[in-house]
Amino acid sequence: AYDGMCVFEYGIVSEVFGLTRPEMTDGWYSYGVASAQGRKIRLVGGLQLTIDDGLGALVDADIVILPGWPVDRPPPLALISALRSASQRGARLVSICTGAFALAAAGLLDGKRATTHWIHAETLRTRYPKIKVEPDVLYVDEGNILTSAGSAAGIDLCLHIVRRDYGAKAANIVARRMVVAPHRDGGQKQYV
Repeated sequence: AYDGMCVFEYGIVSEVFGLTRPEMTDGWYSYGVASAQGRKIRLVGGLQLTIDDGLGALVDADIVILPGWPVDRPPPLALISALRSASQRGARLVSICTGAFALAAAGLLDGKRATTHWIHAETLRTRYPKIKVEPDVLYVDEGNILTSAGSAAGIDLCLHIVRRDYGAKAANIVARRMVVAPHRDGGQKQYV
């Protein structure tokens, strides 16, 4: 989490991974929020969020999810270091929307396919030419590195992760509770 973070993207991740799901008999995710900026941050719209953990929480995380990152602001070196360490030990790194820019700044998308919001796809391609930018898809799964297009495509990617980890039935249960499609076809072009 960081100052100026989008409430919607934070909400997507909290909704999919942070809610208690007693209907899931095979267990569920353990959820936490970490920040490199201290215990209190301000979200878009003036909301304040109190964070329990610093970047040390990433040491044990199996999945690290980055919300959209400001395209014009480089991530702090501590975050880049924590992302690289998490990647080296095999954690899955996931970005929603422009969160791909933080993964790119850490060099973790080099030689891989990735996506981001269509408005910023060309900037990502120009700034990081080693990335195979896919501007028309809703999300890209490169194994341990996953990226989504715009904010709402983060829902698609999070449901994909649930489907990958727990199967289609679990993803359908989560989607049904959220009142969204468990899987959307097509790409970003239909929304541009």
